[in-house]
Amino acid sequence: MAGKGYNYADDFDDNWYADEDQYYEEEDDAEDPELAAAVQAAKKASLAGKPAQAAQSAGKTSQASAAPAGKGASNAPTKPDALQGNGSSSSSRSKAAGPAGGSALASYLCAPAETHHRAVRPPQQSAFGRETFPIALQGAQQQEGGFRFDTPSPDEAVLSARSKPAAQRASVPSSSSGVTPAQDVGRRLEGLQLQGAAQPSIAEEPDARPLSSAAASTSGQPHDRGAIPKRPLREYEAEPELAREVHERLAREAVGQGGKPLLHLVVLGHVDAGKSTLMGRLLHDLGHVSQKAAHRAERDAKAAGKGSFAWAWLLDERPEERARGVTVDVAAAFFATPARLVRLLDAPGHQDFVPNMIAGAAQADAALLVVDGSRGGFEAGFSGSPGGGGQTREHAQLARSLGIDQLAVVVSKLDTCDFSQERFEEVKGMLQPFLKLSGFKESLTTWLPAVGPTGENLVGPPTEPQLASWWRGPSVVQAIDAMKPSTHDVDKPLRLPVTDVFKGARGSAALGGRLVAGALKAGTKVVMQPGNHAGSVRSVEVNGAPVPLAMAGDTVDVALNGIDAAAVSAGSMLCHPQWPVHLVSRFMARVVVLDIAMPILKGRQVSIHVHAAAEAAQVSRLVSVLNPKSGEVMKARPRALIKGQTAVLEATTSRPVCLELYTDFRALGRIAIRDGGRTIAVGVVINLVEST
Repeated sequence: MAGKGYNYADDFDDNWYADEDQYYEEEDDAEDPELAAAVQAAKKASLAGKPAQAAQSAGKTSQASAAPAGKGASNAPTKPDALQGNGSSSSSRSKAAGPAGGSALASYLCAPAETHHRAVRPPQQSAFGRETFPIALQGAQQQEGGFRFDTPSPDEAVLSARSKPAAQRASVPSSSSGVTPAQDVGRRLEGLQLQGAAQPSIAEEPDARPLSSAAASTSGQPHDRGAIPKRPLREYEAEPELAREVHERLAREAVGQGGKPLLHLVVLGHVDAGKSTLMGRLLHDLGHVSQKAAHRAERDAKAAGKGSFAWAWLLDERPEERARGVTVDVAAAFFATPARLVRLLDAPGHQDFVPNMIAGAAQADAALLVVDGSRGGFEAGFSGSPGGGGQTREHAQLARSLGIDQLAVVVSKLDTCDFSQERFEEVKGMLQPFLKLSGFKESLTTWLPAVGPTGENLVGPPTEPQLASWWRGPSVVQAIDAMKPSTHDVDKPLRLPVTDVFKGARGSAALGGRLVAGALKAGTKVVMQPGNHAGSVRSVEVNGAPVPLAMAGDTVDVALNGIDAAAVSAGSMLCHPQWPVHLVSRFMARVVVLDIAMPILKGRQVSIHVHAAAEAAQVSRLVSVLNPKSGEVMKARPRALIKGQTAVLEATTSRPVCLELYTDFRALGRIAIRDGGRTIAVGVVINLVEST
């Protein structure tokens, strides 16, 4: 397809438009600002100044259910029990005394010349024993006197506004600088680029609608975060002692005293490309596999009639993996190179296990993409037909959508074609344009041949004469040493997506995952979401060894106090108790549609993948189709999305999921949308519409 590919911008401006109406033009008159203001004014005027007698009469009819006057009276009777709801215990709230012969509701309605706050929801009982009320809307001031019959009715206000010329109406707000939202997007943002999309851009979410400080939902009320109050992200400051320890560790690492930098490396590729064999032999040649373990794997493979799988079985240890001959789950291992300490993540290549691959790639800084260099083998794995079995394309697109920009492409199995340089260049010529369209820069992409069973070009130059005659490039280890660990948000609140769960002592939880933001140590107060489960850290380990401190970028095992293992699962989030993660059930995302056979329609049932979480969802709204170059709205409220388009859509999940804006936490704001075993779109979260 024509056009550029899929790219994530390295830096983004936080001042993007949060209001969803700026993505499209509303055609309904009710969305006209002047018309809406007239309607609201008429409603307020017509409802103001109710006669006291009418309210008292209404109170008499409900006297049987009203609170007795004077019982538990408060000094400020502006929140009667009738408006506070029935969800909390009476001991935690004060009841207002109603007028003689009337209800508390009547007293509230009849109070003249006072400004009230209307709380639609009852107070929530927090995990720390405090009541938390949602921030309420400011009510209109009550007017003295009776009903004014000369006040225009709402219908009259609507008719009056409709009679104005259309030129006086504006449905799309413009910025004060005179630059339209679409122009501003195109000017500020580089974007998502995928196959078939010409440089689409990623929209951002500003502080104009920060959910962390009570952004309003569609009902006009703040989002309910459950029992834990949410503080604005901009107010975060780490605890002094923790901040001091983080600063000391960073200072040691800056002068090379912290040991080798840790690189998280994921191995991707189509099933049977030779990933596990390549990595098993690499671990052996680097001295991280004992002769006993190597002999046992060789013996077991021969006994099963799969002698060629011996190196792969060093990583594929599960019975079902050995029986099927494919990797099912992500296998993890540590090894050291001359310049790096590497955490290896061997991801499954079969399309049935792509969700596991996503969970592994979400933890990585860089990737090895292993492709089968045998004749016909590469073509099978690179199949581009929708619904085809080739996973090379999908793995590359998913890796880029998850933020991986450093890539080493390893062309394996060249021994099957006499180590042909022509075959190597042929494979490179077919794959390189696709990777460029997918957003991988040539300067950050390395190409090299390797053979797993014999170890050619893994840790040193090739010894096979045919390969050594033409290859002068790096080995696999040299390519890994050239990769750089990603920078991490150590100065943000704690975020630890859970990938593994264990049952610790006395039933408490022990979990594994990679720290996305913040830091922790023994004694750190934490909360587990979903569920608002408060607890503390008992101990922290990195690579099986206890450590005094872990911070963003580390892969850790954490033992907890006060949190039951039954309350934790993959996709849960360990976070700061005062700055917890958002629990979102409806959000907007800017996506690029991949090479799909069927268009995406409103109501389509999909699965949403973010960090280690996967949740059933529905495409609840198609907001707009965007110009991939400028970000300008090309079509509002499209009926369908087709392959290659850049679009904004709204998704509603079946259960709340731990999610963040891409501008706040990049790793927690990247999503993949899948259906029918295929990834149909990838993108970033730009607006949190509804949370619980």
